[in-house]
Amino acid sequence: MYLYETFEPGQMIGERALTLDSAILERWFEMFPQDRGGSCVPAGLTAVVFIRAYSDLLQPRPPGNVHGAQTFEVRRLPRPGETVVTSLSCAGKELRGERRWVRFASETRSQAGDHLFSGLMKTLWAR
Repeated sequence: MYLYETFEPGQMIGERALTLDSAILERWFEMFPQDRGGSCVPAGLTAVVFIRAYSDLLQPRPPGNVHGAQTFEVRRLPRPGETVVTSLSCAGKELRGERRWVRFASETRSQAGDHLFSGLMKTLWAR
């Protein structure tokens, strides 16, 4: 179980590959049809890539975590059908009263190792 106490700043948690295939894209386009037709995947899919890695890698975790904030820096968006590899690490943690905040950093690369985008998510970690 991933608990607040087990996270160490700088700790590498792991990495996950994800292919941005037609099934993922079609689910996105059902919600956002205006995003259809680009040569790159929509920018909003950066959050999907991050949360897939987060959800797959941080198992098991306590129920009740709260997403506090998230930012991305994009160098290049992936192309439809491209496989990306996202690494996830603990960027820091802090106690504010009874609240346990954990910051997670991600770096997403192409299969060839080219940097695509990075992210930072702040989470209120449950007990």
